[in-house]
Amino acid sequence: MATLQVKNLPDELHAGLRERASRQGLTLSDYVTRLIRRDLRRPAMNEWLDSLLTRPARADVDAVVVLDEVRDEK
Repeated sequence: MATLQVKNLPDELHAGLRERASRQGLTLSDYVTRLIRRDLRRPAMNEWLDSLLTRPARADVDAVVVLDEVRDEK
């Protein structure tokens, strides 16, 4: 298994990570590993934006009707 070292991590970030890990009953290493796994499950921002640009537009959706429906719900 590989090792990751983060240099120059501000003290307040380290303290915040340690606190969140503790509240979840995790070691700091396990907590950060979870964060990294969760991040890697999602596409990178540029990949997500590219997928939006290449996705065909939906002509069957009327934005005005949808907005009116949402407003009516409130």
